[in-house]
Amino acid sequence: MKKLIIAILMQISLSLFPLLSLCGQELSESDRAWLDHIESLRFSEVDWIPLSYASEYPEYRGIIADYLDILSERTGLELVFVQSETWQEVLDRYGNQEIDLIPAISTGDYMDAEVLLTEPYTSFPLVIVTRPDVDFISNTSELKGKRVGAGKGYTSYNFLKNNYPEIELVATDNVAEGLRLVERGKIDAFVGHLAVVRDNINKYHLNLNIAGKTEYVFEHRMGLPPEHGRTVAIFNKVLAQITPEKHNHIYNKWIRLPTDRVDYTPVWKILMTALVIIFGFIIWNRKIMAQKEQILKMLGDLENLKAQLEGKNRELYRLARNDRLTGLYNRFKLDEALEYEAGSYARFNRPFGIILMDLDFFKAVNDSYGHPVGDEVLMSLSRLLEAHIRKTDILGRWGGEEFLVICPGTDKRGTEELAEKLRENIECHDFPVVRSCTASFGVSVFHSGDDLVQLLRRADEALYTAKNNGRNQVVAK
Repeated sequence: MKKLIIAILMQISLSLFPLLSLCGQELSESDRAWLDHIESLRFSEVDWIPLSYASEYPEYRGIIADYLDILSERTGLELVFVQSETWQEVLDRYGNQEIDLIPAISTGDYMDAEVLLTEPYTSFPLVIVTRPDVDFISNTSELKGKRVGAGKGYTSYNFLKNNYPEIELVATDNVAEGLRLVERGKIDAFVGHLAVVRDNINKYHLNLNIAGKTEYVFEHRMGLPPEHGRTVAIFNKVLAQITPEKHNHIYNKWIRLPTDRVDYTPVWKILMTALVIIFGFIIWNRKIMAQKEQILKMLGDLENLKAQLEGKNRELYRLARNDRLTGLYNRFKLDEALEYEAGSYARFNRPFGIILMDLDFFKAVNDSYGHPVGDEVLMSLSRLLEAHIRKTDILGRWGGEEFLVICPGTDKRGTEELAEKLRENIECHDFPVVRSCTASFGVSVFHSGDDLVQLLRRADEALYTAKNNGRNQVVAK
């Protein structure tokens, strides 16, 4: 598959080689005189991580910021950041002439004031996010009749509203709110920007999947008022001079791929290079419109290959963080969740506890009934634990017959009560073949001055004490 992508990329590059000089236009003396007349432009943005980190005012960084830095460096213009709380506030500031530039806008955004757009400098698809039990969604039309969230006033909201009236559209204040509504089952899906959606899922450890993509591709453009027509033309010249390597550098700097996708990183880079070449040379050079159909076909081939890779990566991502037998989180994902909770304690003083659980006499089950029966017992236990923990708790297989429950925002008493509830449910449960089993529990909570090694050691010591005291009990330390 990778050879096919390389072949397509080489064909595109060779066909466009004679036209490379068309994109290297330098700024003229009249361009420089115009820029000297302007001196500075005010712009505003909100948090669209990793595209835009606006809450760190007065610092502004992210993918968009890197492109603004290139424009500022090559034109000599001072770009002044004006902080806004919401996207609507950015649009209002532009309409009230409080800012001169909107650095990331698409042709699908609705403006009350007239705006001139540059050519696109980067693009991402709008994707569909669902819970893990939802199958792959091949087309946006499959969402008809469902409750679907999108950011209020966002491009995704306008796209769904105008093209899919049969969808029950739910406006959210931001991406994080929409994703949490999906995870809690309040809505069926959320549609948003690929880079922003993926960052929020990783940041908040949400149990969600990107189940498909819409037909809409968000092409990021700069927006300026009509009197800046010359500025738009100059910006287009500068953006056209950005090399594919520089585009890739910006993309890889801010887009953090999951560890399970390392093997596919070269392929993704090839895909991104191809897209940059297509948008950098085909869209920008009107003289090669005769080749448009050929290029669009190649782009369609690349999109199909990308869709196949996305499907494989979703499965690899699930396998990388989930235990193969039980489907619960594995040790890698649990370690990641523990680090996150320790960070939340350090930053917000939010308490959390852990429950380390071990099945009693499980070796005897394997010895007497065989490992297939032992596996059935572990799977039955996993479903039982899932059914009796809280939605905020994080459950995983620690190893063998050991399981770990992480309890965010919970003190020692609350963690002990949950452990006792789980112990009682296990004792009363009808397991396959063996009928009855019990488990021992070690409980501990994170304290000031603690580290994760100390926390896990206390829980392990408590579990050991429970075993020595007769099993089928909860011990806290």
